[in-house]
Amino acid sequence: MSISNKNLMKRLLVGWIALYPTLLVILFLLGGITHHLSMPLATLVEVIVIVPVTQLIAYPIAGKVFAKWLTS
Repeated sequence: MSISNKNLMKRLLVGWIALYPTLLVILFLLGGITHHLSMPLATLVEVIVIVPVTQLIAYPIAGKVFAKWLTS
């Protein structure tokens, strides 16, 4: 199954729209916890939180919000 280039670009844009604010909020919230950790360990903690939140919450919400536009 091939995805048109236009549809692919729309999906990428919606992904960025979902990801950017999620990253900002989570990094802000975890800043107090991770500021004393080494960079690799802080990054690991942040990724452990960010990936499920984006995959299970942010992306589905953005997909529903932009569903009409994505299918046009």
